[in-house]
Amino acid sequence: MHRFQAGDVAGAIAALEAASQVARKDQRTTTLVNLAGVLDATGDQARAAQLLTDALAVAAPAALAVVHASRADVLFKLGRLEEARQDVERGFATAQPHETVVLHHVRACLLLSEGRFAEAEAEALRSAELAAAHAPHLAAHTHANLAAIAEAAGDPVKAAEYGRLVERPEGVRPLSPRWHRSGTLNSQGAMLAMSGDAAGALAAFEAAYRETVGSDEVEALVCRAAVAGNLAGLTDPLRWSTEAITLGRTVLDRVGDAYGTAGVLVAALVARAQLLRHVSRSDEALTDLAEAEALAGAQPPILVVRAAALAAGGRFGEAADVAAAALDLAYASAPQLAAFVHATLADIADGTGDRAGSAEHLGLSRDLAQATGDVAAQATAVLSLARLAYLASDNDRAITLYDEAEGLLRAAGDQHRLLVCLHGRAAVEIMRGRAREALGMLDRVAEGGWATPGELIAVHQVRGAALEALGEYAAADEQYGAAVELARRAGLWHVALGGAWWRADALVRWASTVDGDARRALSERALDWALPGALAAEAVRQRFPHGPVRERWVALAAAPSLRAAFTAIAAVGDVELAAAYIDHIAGTVSLSPAEDAPETPAARGELVRFPLPPKAEEEHLPYAASFLAGTGEDPAFPAAGFALPPRVRLDPAVPSTLDRWIDVAERRYGFPVRSGQAVISW
Repeated sequence: MHRFQAGDVAGAIAALEAASQVARKDQRTTTLVNLAGVLDATGDQARAAQLLTDALAVAAPAALAVVHASRADVLFKLGRLEEARQDVERGFATAQPHETVVLHHVRACLLLSEGRFAEAEAEALRSAELAAAHAPHLAAHTHANLAAIAEAAGDPVKAAEYGRLVERPEGVRPLSPRWHRSGTLNSQGAMLAMSGDAAGALAAFEAAYRETVGSDEVEALVCRAAVAGNLAGLTDPLRWSTEAITLGRTVLDRVGDAYGTAGVLVAALVARAQLLRHVSRSDEALTDLAEAEALAGAQPPILVVRAAALAAGGRFGEAADVAAAALDLAYASAPQLAAFVHATLADIADGTGDRAGSAEHLGLSRDLAQATGDVAAQATAVLSLARLAYLASDNDRAITLYDEAEGLLRAAGDQHRLLVCLHGRAAVEIMRGRAREALGMLDRVAEGGWATPGELIAVHQVRGAALEALGEYAAADEQYGAAVELARRAGLWHVALGGAWWRADALVRWASTVDGDARRALSERALDWALPGALAAEAVRQRFPHGPVRERWVALAAAPSLRAAFTAIAAVGDVELAAAYIDHIAGTVSLSPAEDAPETPAARGELVRFPLPPKAEEEHLPYAASFLAGTGEDPAFPAAGFALPPRVRLDPAVPSTLDRWIDVAERRYGFPVRSGQAVISW
């Protein structure tokens, strides 16, 4: 609907038609209602009425009132008055207060058509009162109806009064003449930006900004905040969005929202949150979004970016819930955002091991973006599909998709994301046995200025794979280690866990090429990376709420870590550790409490104790320091109502070989893996 509000009627219709083709259940109802609304506004009431009839056929009981109200309004305009009356009465039967605004409005129109002015005005006043309380975006329509009734009743004074409310339904104060030039230049810049003239828009915005420099009057700050928000869309986005936020807060502190500055502040907060999410500063992004929601409520753009920020921080359970709510709102009122939400749902599915689900969401995202003309979103979806293709070893499909993405990005002039294509092509070259060529591609990527944690991690991982393919194992290990360290410092725990098992597997592969002490040392290093990572990955499930995301994590996302741990244990040949780890993951524990354990523990001297885990090392501290001290509650893992399971031992009174590794995992990753209690294994 934002395209429609911005005057892009054709774009709005295309977006809504595309959304209606892929929308499911209640989302289809809301999409049809919105599409009918746009067609109604363009004068195509006949088609709007048919779409609303279609919506009634699929609407859930809770949505019937809205559909009846919308169709009643359209039927009235078509002159089908009796049908409109019937829809009004049906709508009132199930409507909530906010849904009765349109119903009272249509009833007022019907009464006006019969010349019953007093009754019509009473209905229209009731509609206006309800709009003010529950649907302020409809206030102008209700006041226009009151003005029409007053004019028809021969009361020009009252008609003029209502007419003024139509112009400024929310009472936004106009700027004084001194600042009109800044406002005009800002509007010109916005129009130039929409037409694709970025240079002209930038010049207009800069001129508008200069008009306000040197004054700290409220209206100067109002103009400057609006211009800064627009400049953020063209240049130095973090700087300008931050300035818009600072100025917006100042205006609200001094005069409240007299000039409509809250909207500017909200837009700047959402824009900055998106930037912070991109550079892995998810907590800061979520703080900005909380402030935006406090000002504007749970609007679609806020929820969309919040879901993405939560997913970027590895908070997949919360992200899935927010993304589901965002998708409903997007289909209802902002279909141009639906492609982005599907991309976020794809990230959540991928992050929890469901690549098939990820591909499904990416396909929907690509189709929606293509239908709405959102080239950036379309390219994002295609790039992600290409990545999934090469992870599935489908190199030909990956290259085809990278070709498609490259065409889109070249047309858009997006030089930065062309490097993403090059990076992906390098990964495919490794799989095709051309690792040396891949290294050359990665050098070009590095020269292109990749700087965010996610980008740098990706380069290190693929460079490591290329070096490993060339037999340069030590250099490859350095690259894998650099990737894990970057993930730790950025607080990307889920990326760090994935990097740990990948590095461990690489160390085992390296160990297989040597003998003797060198082989043993490499195997021990592999165990040091694999087992703590696997223990932490398994423990993360306790932080998911019950549901499909938690089950996916257990079944899919944590599985590679578990396999890497068993591979590393086998490499060092520790039978006791293998047995303890099997007890740990299988959960085959006695219900007998620890205090009921036998007084004489089983003899253990004959059991192998090699190898011991390392002592706490300084290199592991930065990641742990990004969480709360010790093994207490971690803000990245909000409690989901699950208690940590106990430790499993042959003798509950005697720590097992695995206990020491659990302690290492908790120190290294900064959150608890098992409780302090212990139970006896079978």
